[in-house]
Amino acid sequence: MFKSVLVLGHFRGIRIEVHVSWLIIFTLLLVTMSAGLQHHYPDWSVTASVLTALITALVFFSSIVAHELGHSLVAIRRGVPVKSITLFIFGGVAQMTADTQRANDEFWIAIAGPLVSFALALIFGLLSLLTVNWYEPIPVALGWLALINLVVAIFNLVPGFPLDGGRVFRALVWKFTGDARKGIEAAVAGGRLVAYTLFALGLWNILFVGNLIGGLWIMLIAWFLFNMAQSQGRMYDLRERMSGVLARDLADPQVPVVAPDTPIDDWIHRQVLPTGQRSFLVGDTDHALGLVTISDARKVPQEQWPETPVADVMTPADQLAHVTAGASAEDILHLMSERNLNQIPVMERGRVSGWIDRNQLLRTINLHMEVKR
Repeated sequence: MFKSVLVLGHFRGIRIEVHVSWLIIFTLLLVTMSAGLQHHYPDWSVTASVLTALITALVFFSSIVAHELGHSLVAIRRGVPVKSITLFIFGGVAQMTADTQRANDEFWIAIAGPLVSFALALIFGLLSLLTVNWYEPIPVALGWLALINLVVAIFNLVPGFPLDGGRVFRALVWKFTGDARKGIEAAVAGGRLVAYTLFALGLWNILFVGNLIGGLWIMLIAWFLFNMAQSQGRMYDLRERMSGVLARDLADPQVPVVAPDTPIDDWIHRQVLPTGQRSFLVGDTDHALGLVTISDARKVPQEQWPETPVADVMTPADQLAHVTAGASAEDILHLMSERNLNQIPVMERGRVSGWIDRNQLLRTINLHMEVKR
C-alpha cells in the first residue's frame, strides 16, 4: 500500500519523517539553485553546480528539522508531548499531542524555532566569512544557507497562525488579557491578514510584474496559510466545546461480542451483515480475548472462512488499543486518527464497559459544535 510519509528515524522519541509532497519542493529547489549557480558562476562546471545545490538543499532541510526540534525539545521540557516532525511541501511541522495550558509555555515553545534559525544564520554567516578564500562553492553555499535561515526566522515571526509568530502573538495576547480564547482569535485574525496580503502580492506579480509562476506560487502559499489559520481556530473551538465530554458519556454499553471458536463465515453472515457492525469483541465483556474486524477476516481467503475461527485472526487483548472511562473525547479522537481505528473499547481493569464507534463519535462532536454555537 502506498505510504504518504517516509520515516527517516527518531530523536529523543520524536519521529522524523518526510511527506511525499516534500519531494516537489526539494526538486524545485534543486533545479532552481543549480540553474542559478550556473548563471552567476559561469566558470563552475555543471557537476560542481549540481553537487553544490544538492548538498546545500539537504543542509537547508536539515536546518528546517533543527528549527522544528527547537520547538519540540522546549515543548517536551515544558510537559507537552511531541509525536513527530514532518517535512512537507511548505516546510516542516512538529506535531504535539496536547495543547499548551499556560501562556508562558506557548511563548517559549513558539519562539524556540525562530531562535534556532537565527542561530543557524549567524553560524553559517560566520563560516562563510571564514572560508571566503577556500574552494568557491563552499563559502557560496554557506552564505546562501545563512541568508535563507535568516529569511525563515523572520518570516516565521509574522504574527499570524500557522506561523510561529502567530503562536507568539497568541501567547502575548493570552498573557496580557488572561484569556486564551482572545489569544487564539487574535492569532487567527493575524493569519488571515497575512494570507490576504500574500494573495494580493501574488496577484500584483501576475498582473503588473508579469511573473506568472512566482505569483501563482505566492498565491498558493497564501491559500495554504489561510486554510491553516482557519483550521487552528476550528481545532481550538473543538477542544473547548468538547472539554468535559468523556468516554463514559460516549460509550455504547451494548458491546457486540462473538465467541472465539465461531467460524469467520458464521460470524460474517449471522452477526456482521444483519447488524451492520464492522467489529466485535472476542470472548465477553468480563474476559475479553481480543477484537476482530472485517479487515481481519479479509486477510483469510473466503473459501477458508467456514473452518477458520475468529480467534485465529483477531487482535489479541494485550495488543488492543483501548481507553478508560475517564478519557477525554479529544484523546479518543486523536487515538482513533493516529491508529486509523473505526472503533475502540472502553476498558477498566480488564473489563469492557462500553464501545465507541468513530461515526458515533463524529456525530456527537458535530452535535456539540451545533448546540454550543
